[in-house]
Amino acid sequence: MDRQKSQQFMRKVVGDVATAMAGALISVGDQTGLFAAMAGGGPLDADELAARSGVRRRYVEEWLSAMVCAGYVEYDAANGRYTLPDEHALFFADRSSEYYLGGLFASLPGLTAMVPRLCEAFASGEGVAFGDFGADMPLALEQLNRNVYERRLVDSWLATMPEVVERLSGGGRAIDVGCGTGVVPITLAKAFPRATIEGLDLDARSIAIARENARDAGVGDAVRFIQDSAEAIADEPLYDLVTTFDTVHDLPDPLGTLRSIRRALKPGGTYLMVEPKIEDRLEDNVGNPFGRMLYSISCLHCVPQSLAQGGPGLGACWGPTRARELANRAGFGQFETLPAQSPVMAFYAIRA
Repeated sequence: MDRQKSQQFMRKVVGDVATAMAGALISVGDQTGLFAAMAGGGPLDADELAARSGVRRRYVEEWLSAMVCAGYVEYDAANGRYTLPDEHALFFADRSSEYYLGGLFASLPGLTAMVPRLCEAFASGEGVAFGDFGADMPLALEQLNRNVYERRLVDSWLATMPEVVERLSGGGRAIDVGCGTGVVPITLAKAFPRATIEGLDLDARSIAIARENARDAGVGDAVRFIQDSAEAIADEPLYDLVTTFDTVHDLPDPLGTLRSIRRALKPGGTYLMVEPKIEDRLEDNVGNPFGRMLYSISCLHCVPQSLAQGGPGLGACWGPTRARELANRAGFGQFETLPAQSPVMAFYAIRA
């Protein structure tokens, strides 16, 4: 045995446990307003942060120590003061910002709570249904994506497809399949008031939240939400745009859904498939923190909830080559990778 290698691995294991625990405390800091209270405050001691945040001092002191060791907060030992650098605050201080990453941690309780069920599923080969991940999971996913979608969908991502923008501006039809809590349909309805916008999702709770979100956004009468399976997309009347965001790999019948989407498109219509940005080969994702995160999410959530529906369990990391192959099998003739910028999402414009 290589003792040095063994010691290095032991340190990695301890580091992974520390990262998981720090993740829980990062969520605490986000939800209790500690990060927001530190943002722009310069060097603070524990008493000052307790006063600014309203959190009890003893908890503040221990939380700061954990955040310093995790590398999230800087510490000046000479003065006993702590600083949240602006470069770090960018991702935690403003919940309305497209750079806000607190939503990443909001999903952790629901995912980790499924470990006992997941162990059973590993043994039986069965899945874990989406609804079993808890009533908060739809909201956690919304928190993860909402700010980015609202700011990027129309001005950045659809802008790479001017023909789609033209159709929707003129009163075209669009549907988001696997719409969750309705962020994409609501954003489209606000940007294209002349268009007919729909959202479709199997999860009843997600659809209920989507309808409430639409009412709150002032587009309750402009968006139609449908609770049904992805394959239930109607082929009359036809659509100018069909979208799926981080959805296809979760489906029970990805091929059948893509065939339904192709039938539902108008001549010259576009299917926008958005999937995790990952390399085709496992070895090309090693060392990439996004790859590490996506494979973990895929194993904890994506594969088991697809298998629970009788699906193939594609997993989030199925890659662009398999996505292209699936589109070809579904009868699509054009598959274009769009130049839309995102560190974690890949955008494919697919047409008949």
